[in-house]
Amino acid sequence: MDSKSAAKKPGTSRLFNIISACLAFLLWGGWAYYVNELSQPGSGVVAGLTQGTSSFIMTLIMVHILTWLYHHFSAKILKLILPTLITVSISGSCLLGVHLWMGTPEILSTIAPALSVALAFSSFTTYKINRVQLILGD
Repeated sequence: MDSKSAAKKPGTSRLFNIISACLAFLLWGGWAYYVNELSQPGSGVVAGLTQGTSSFIMTLIMVHILTWLYHHFSAKILKLILPTLITVSISGSCLLGVHLWMGTPEILSTIAPALSVALAFSSFTTYKINRVQLILGD
């Protein structure tokens, strides 16, 4: 399947993407602020903005990657599992790198909950793409 035909396949709405990204910023930025401020007073703002911004950007990118990957696997089981695993692995690696770079004191406590929810979000989004594709009869 070429990239033009994949771009025409069902995905998610722009509103769904923006709302998801904004909620990710607020939830995970707030969590990062809380957990890091408790550990090392004064570190919460940087950790919160780092995690919030990363979560916002990655949520927008994740939806596109999930959609693209979904349409590039042919076997149904691969379509439903691999996009989520690949996307969450990339997200986790990016989060680890950016928090190491920014000097976040509580990296594991900061990113583990976000990655758990990213796994559920990615699974839900992949399911949603699959459902739309089934309804449209593709």
